[in-house]
This record gives sequence, structure tokens and C-alpha cells, in this order.
Amino acid sequence: MIEKLKQFLADVSKEMKKVSWPTKEQLQESTVVVLSVCFIITVIVFGIDAAMTKIVELIF
Repeated sequence: MIEKLKQFLADVSKEMKKVSWPTKEQLQESTVVVLSVCFIITVIVFGIDAAMTKIVELIF
């Protein structure tokens, strides 16, 4: 059991060295894109919710 755990951790370490990590600038750009898309989707969902609320109020 311990030997399997050691092998697993060695494999994880080996694979992590292969990962290409983003630069600080790339990470900042990606963060801005994600936050912008989240904001846009939030506005769209809010608009749809407000419209549906008005429609339901008109029906009832």
C-alpha cells in the first residue's frame, strides 16, 4: 500500500513538471475575460427574469 502511494506521488510529480503554466499576464487576461463573460451572462439572465416577471404579472 505504501509503495503504491509512493509510486503515485512520484508519477504526479513527474506529470506536474510537464504542465505549461500560464504567465502572470496570461492569467490576468483570462481572469478579465471570465469576469466579463460572467457579467454579461448575469445581465442577460436578469433581463430575461425581469421580462418573464412582467409577463406573468400581466397574465395574473
